[in-house]
Amino acid sequence: MSLSIRKSAILNLLQQNPKLGKTAVMKAVFMLQQVKGIKLGYDFSIYTYGPYASDVMADIDDLVEEGFISSTMYPYNNYIGYRLEVTKSGETEISVQPMDDESQALKDISDFIRGKSAKDLELYSTIIYIANLYTKNAWGVGEKPIVEKVKEIKPHFSTGDIQGAYQRVKGFKYI
Repeated sequence: MSLSIRKSAILNLLQQNPKLGKTAVMKAVFMLQQVKGIKLGYDFSIYTYGPYASDVMADIDDLVEEGFISSTMYPYNNYIGYRLEVTKSGETEISVQPMDDESQALKDISDFIRGKSAKDLELYSTIIYIANLYTKNAWGVGEKPIVEKVKEIKPHFSTGDIQGAYQRVKGFKYI
């Protein structure tokens, strides 16, 4: 069986970052596509926890059903989280290695997300989404309008946290 590039990207992300949750995988896939230009064909829109594409969740569910990743439910604050891990079958299935550009993109995003919470990734990916939207539509580029818009749609983050996250993604040249 040959995996699609989408499922292969998810498996590779999980192989490099074991025990990621579904939200973290969603944000990492968004960054692979949006920041690194890997053509995965997902259509992201802004949602409760940042950029979201239902097809990513469908691909994760397929990978679980196919036995290539395991999904373990665990309590997290007042929510239920899901820890994802590549299974032995999944490791075997990653038969076609990505091209060099894709390998470097996977490594860059894996390094960026490592050790960050889903909440951190929600903020970073939302900033990237809004910055790209503003640039695409010529609505004003720069820290102030983007921070203000992110604060409007994500009021649970402080302005200082948003500004710090903005500077971090800018420093990585993700915006």
